[in-house]
Amino acid sequence: MFLTISDQTLHVTTAGDPNAPPLVLLHSLGTCAALWEKQVAELAIERFVICPEFRGHGLSEESGGPVTCEALAEDVLAVLDAMEIEAFALVGISLGGVVAQIVAGKAGARVTGLAVFDSYVQSLNPQMWRDRAAKIRASGLNSIAPGVLKIWMTEADAMTVDGAGMARILAVASGAGYAACCDALAIADTRAIAAQITCPTVVAVGSEDHAAPVAASQAVVDAVSGARLEIIEGAAHIPTLHYPARCTAIIRSIL
Repeated sequence: MFLTISDQTLHVTTAGDPNAPPLVLLHSLGTCAALWEKQVAELAIERFVICPEFRGHGLSEESGGPVTCEALAEDVLAVLDAMEIEAFALVGISLGGVVAQIVAGKAGARVTGLAVFDSYVQSLNPQMWRDRAAKIRASGLNSIAPGVLKIWMTEADAMTVDGAGMARILAVASGAGYAACCDALAIADTRAIAAQITCPTVVAVGSEDHAAPVAASQAVVDAVSGARLEIIEGAAHIPTLHYPARCTAIIRSIL
């Protein structure tokens, strides 16, 4: 479905019975709702699964102004309000994990459980994000694509059909949308709002994630009261397609 949120046309995919308990899945930078296809196939049997696509990602309109993680979180809450969703479980990966922390901190008791994959509470390298945004604007998203794919997947995972799928997701992504969210990640800092999260929380990270390594996920655990850490052995930064059973089990643990 398409919704107008803050004068932006945003795309949201849904699956499952609308009367079932809602589960919201937030994708990573440069991807879209398709990132969660394997989890949706399993979880929509028992949940109403909602996958918003961020500004400039998937079929959502590129932002009319600067993007922040706080603005993306407000978009998510506005989408859920428009859909008349009150309580929901929430999952986010990478950029989506940052946004999910903000949503959970703002929404309070509406969030019944939170899973954060391969993310952080503070930008690990602000200048890298600024440089990446500048390069995309000057030379296009293809100029950084090989390096991004090496971060997303291990070499072995990249050789699979899902690896080819990940490459296609990036190939059709919006350069403007990607660059705008690089700007957002350069200033990302959820340390204060993460301390306000009260729901059961699990933080998961791939053992081979060099973009948001285990130490970054441990910082999320330290920021959120009662959170626990799960390691996905062998996974790099984006594990949802290559390690679907493990990711789905982690999500189930907060439902």
